[in-house]
Amino acid sequence: MINPPAMALRRRSEELFASAEREKPHDSDSAALLLFYAAECGLKSAYMLQNNLKYTDEMRGSARSARSFSHNIVALIQALNISRSSVKPVPPVVTVRLGLNGTPAVLHEAWRYGEKIQDTNAIYDWLKSLLEWCKKNR
Repeated sequence: MINPPAMALRRRSEELFASAEREKPHDSDSAALLLFYAAECGLKSAYMLQNNLKYTDEMRGSARSARSFSHNIVALIQALNISRSSVKPVPPVVTVRLGLNGTPAVLHEAWRYGEKIQDTNAIYDWLKSLLEWCKKNR
């Protein structure tokens, strides 16, 4: 299993962000998926640095491993104690085809499998605000 250090996650977050920005004019869903993964990597990197963890599977004291968060960026936001005023509010996650309400944890899966999400642009902006927080809190 791949077990990257925090700096590798930070670098990958920046690469994915750049790719998302290049893709956005062509395919907003693909861009949003890339941005989701960029935010996930950035938040995990920040969590690891905050808790002095060298690798994603490492635990220390009361800090759980970054890997244990899987794709749950909301749990990472809570673990990092990111205040609501520091980032944009979480927009509703509603699938177009089924009209189902969901949480941000399902976004990567929905976009990966081609499910359309209502107001992808608002979610993109929220994810971008998370990356901005990561850059400010290195």
